[in-house]
Amino acid sequence: MCGRRERRDLLAYVIGAAVAGTILVLPYTGRALLQLLFPVLPPLDAPFFLLPIAFGAWNVLWARRGAQPDAPRWGALLAVLVAAGANTLLALRGAWGASLLLLFLWVPTVYALVWTFVVAPLNRALDVEP
Repeated sequence: MCGRRERRDLLAYVIGAAVAGTILVLPYTGRALLQLLFPVLPPLDAPFFLLPIAFGAWNVLWARRGAQPDAPRWGALLAVLVAAGANTLLALRGAWGASLLLLFLWVPTVYALVWTFVVAPLNRALDVEP
């Protein structure tokens, strides 16, 4: 028998993973465009496929915290962690460049918007938030 909390956690995970899985086409398309437009750049080999797992787990955490802090901050915080992880991974692989620091500017903005206008409304609509 599945209790209320387990159902809410599962639904929160599915919402986060589904949103990230849906927008996953953007980083893959962006990577292909970068290679096409700037062939001298080293190939960007980041594990984008992990984003749905991160979004799902992050949404479960947010639901358990009672949707605190507000959606833009929560999304931006995830983005800072993802950007830091990407920069660290690429540095360890020897593929890091100073231009990758731009991830700390635009990824939090995108994630804050996604969290505000997609994830949070889905959470409310499906009664995930307490």
